[in-house]
Amino acid sequence: MKHHDKNHRVTRRDFLRGTAYATLGLAMGIEGLPRAGKGSAFAAENPFSQVVLVRNEAAVDAGHQVNSVVVAEMLDTAMKSFTGESDIAKAWQRYFHPQDNVGIKYTRCSWQRIHVNQAVLDAITDRLIASGVPRNRVTANDFGLPVKDCTALINVPTVKVHSLTGIAVSIKNYINFTRIRIFYHHDGSAKLGETWLLPDVKGKTRLIVVDMLRPYFGPGPQINPLHQWDYKGILVGTDPVAIDTVCLSICQKKRNLFKGEEWLISPPPRSLAAADSVYHLGTSDPTKIKLTRLGWDKEQLI
Repeated sequence: MKHHDKNHRVTRRDFLRGTAYATLGLAMGIEGLPRAGKGSAFAAENPFSQVVLVRNEAAVDAGHQVNSVVVAEMLDTAMKSFTGESDIAKAWQRYFHPQDNVGIKYTRCSWQRIHVNQAVLDAITDRLIASGVPRNRVTANDFGLPVKDCTALINVPTVKVHSLTGIAVSIKNYINFTRIRIFYHHDGSAKLGETWLLPDVKGKTRLIVVDMLRPYFGPGPQINPLHQWDYKGILVGTDPVAIDTVCLSICQKKRNLFKGEEWLISPPPRSLAAADSVYHLGTSDPTKIKLTRLGWDKEQLI
């Protein structure tokens, strides 16, 4: 795998290039949101939130079939870069321990059909076990994950433009932990950050691994195959707001390229803005996101 290691702060210009947004805040609907008090399950790393993006041209073939061996290698590369560990077991041991009950919360949306690929789930499970977490202490599910019994969570979403939230990645991935999901789709889904502060959820998320092998950039709910593309990427981080902000930028730029003009994501993802300013789950400020880009760089879009 050929690496192009580009470790830099993502500037506001990086996010706005090629879009009609006057500011990233406007893009996310941040204006008019109230600010809550201090205290959260997550906070941006000081002084920056780190996000690692790994892409590999061989991850998905011309028939959209995923290469599980390559995906596992990509995850290893991302984890080593993110942690600074040369030994992959030690990288995972930074976050998970043999006594943990680890829940892997993945995305498997029945109506939009942009599912986490099994190769990603298998790679995560294999690395957890290899690092010392017993197999019977690892549970992967979307609906039905026993989150109350979990001592640690791994958030494993896909990436899709969403007709109710604007963008659906890691922040929205916890909506299934709520009893009344429709409640979180009011007011532009601005309250989605609350799902991270539920008693059984708060403080348990230790890692986010985003399946960005085949994201969806078009409108829903009906899926248009022309709007799903082989980006061939994996994202790793711990700040859900920073990760979702990176994904928002990539999807917006892909939409513009596809249409040959500005095709704004709608509705504005107020949940992303509120996750920062109201729920303090992380940072949406591009100047505070440290993005490391590794591997295949064709149409990287960030």
